[in-house]
Amino acid sequence: MTPLLPAVLAAAGWAGLGAYLWAESRLHRRGDRWPPARSAAAVAAVLSATAAALWPVRAATDEVAVHLLLTMLAPLLLALSAPVSLALRTLPRAPRRLLLALLHSRWARVVTWAPVVLVLEVGGLAVFWLAPLPHALHGPLMVHMVAAGWLFSTYLVGRDPVPGRLGTPGRAAVLLVASAAHHLVATLLHARGGDAVEAATAAELLSRGGDAVEVATAVALCAQWYVRTRPRPGRGAGAQGAVGPLRDRRRVPAR
Repeated sequence: MTPLLPAVLAAAGWAGLGAYLWAESRLHRRGDRWPPARSAAAVAAVLSATAAALWPVRAATDEVAVHLLLTMLAPLLLALSAPVSLALRTLPRAPRRLLLALLHSRWARVVTWAPVVLVLEVGGLAVFWLAPLPHALHGPLMVHMVAAGWLFSTYLVGRDPVPGRLGTPGRAAVLLVASAAHHLVATLLHARGGDAVEAATAAELLSRGGDAVEVATAVALCAQWYVRTRPRPGRGAGAQGAVGPLRDRRRVPAR
């Protein structure tokens, strides 16, 4: 892994966070509300990327830790912060139309198709850890993994608009397939390292750390499903029963 790349990505994250907080302040100035939890997720995403940039990489376990922070945890937090939704609410008319056109384009529908989302997420992971790549390609592949991780997390639990997104059961199945592939990559990494203690520890960290992020994703997915389906006052059977008698008491006009 190129040591400078996490620092560059973290710097870009801080610049993006500045734009995010400025856009949020615009909403507040005009009297609109933006959930504080989304802003907290944006801050946490940048802090995760910064921790990856500051992490000293001395061994394979350190490289795995940077990978988990930069390509799994930070993209999940970024997806929960809904940056595209914030941009749609604060951009001027022309950039907003351009962004909407991109979201409704054929390219966006292809990229957000569930099998493509899975291939982009799992493929980059497998190539990075298992393929004998030249060192010069590590940086571009890391950028791909960050972008693919954000797309994957946005598809599963993000609040931003995603064309053609599956329902909760379908997204849960996508998460299960990705989790199984993640375990397979960790197992193959362990086997490739043989009996070396460092390789075994790195593979174990990759597996356990990935599990932690995937469990957090599953919790977010279930929480969103619960919020959408829980009974609300005024929408249940009781509310319908209360309306019924009122309708029966309406006087029928004489003919």
